[in-house]
Amino acid sequence: MGKRKLFTDEQVDMANNINILEYARQAGYPIEQISPKEFKIPKQGGLRIDGNGHRWNCFSTKTGGGPIQFVMYMEKKSWVEAVKQLLGLSATLDSAQSLYRPPQKPEVEKGELVLPEKNNTYKHVFAYLINTRKIDKDIVSFMVKQKKLYENSHRSCVFVGYDQDGVAKYASVRSTNTMGSSYRGDVANSDKTWAFRMDGTSDTIRVFEAPIDALSYATFFKQYGIENHDHMLALGCLGDVALEQYLKDHPEIKQIIFCVDNDKWGHQAVERWTDKYKSDYSIAHHFPKGKDWNEDLISFFKEMESREVDLELDQAEEAEL
Repeated sequence: MGKRKLFTDEQVDMANNINILEYARQAGYPIEQISPKEFKIPKQGGLRIDGNGHRWNCFSTKTGGGPIQFVMYMEKKSWVEAVKQLLGLSATLDSAQSLYRPPQKPEVEKGELVLPEKNNTYKHVFAYLINTRKIDKDIVSFMVKQKKLYENSHRSCVFVGYDQDGVAKYASVRSTNTMGSSYRGDVANSDKTWAFRMDGTSDTIRVFEAPIDALSYATFFKQYGIENHDHMLALGCLGDVALEQYLKDHPEIKQIIFCVDNDKWGHQAVERWTDKYKSDYSIAHHFPKGKDWNEDLISFFKEMESREVDLELDQAEEAEL
């Protein structure tokens, strides 16, 4: 007999649709409006809340999400505690009901995705991904050939996701700046359902947060001489809408390996997803040693270079004897 769920689907849906702005105001957080479509909470490392109160993000910690993640972040609660807090199960349900805002159709329909203008070169993207991020050049070239990666007119990386008909539906931009501030974010009208992926032929899918982490993991496979046949998906966040779609389109998949960031948010997401998918799939996780897989990849090459230097010094000393 399966484990009894702590919350009904309706309760989780209610918690996910509580207005973040209203909750923050009632919780006593100072709210400042910075534009018609954006608010902020001062002294929180660039924490921004969308004008509709549905989503938030924090630039300094590179985190964000919906109301549940907001409570987890601001009040240092677990996912279960945050849901209870939002629903008012620890006190009364009335407070949650007063904040609940049923999902509504957007006033303006989502427009068509327009991909950023292409640059007439790929040199900045290649230099950044290969030299700075240490991703294998053949893997980068293959992504370019598949039109899943290109350089825009601002010299940034553009990672593209396509639907089942081969139509671009998602694009995320990552600045190639190595000094000063850098930008990363989704292109307007992107649909995360079709986030960046690397299709495979096995019955296993590996799930990442960002495209660069997926490419880094693929580089590790190549470094260790392992042929990679697994499907690889970069969610672009810690929401699993892209995974739901991918599993629907690939019934041959039997195993999910979560390879998200090694931080509080990544661990909590894996716990949540394990409970969600374990009845239909074999579930495993593989966290990086550092924060993410690219950090591990860069550290790997630094260690390799250090070993080569030590070997050269040893050989030089032996030659002098």
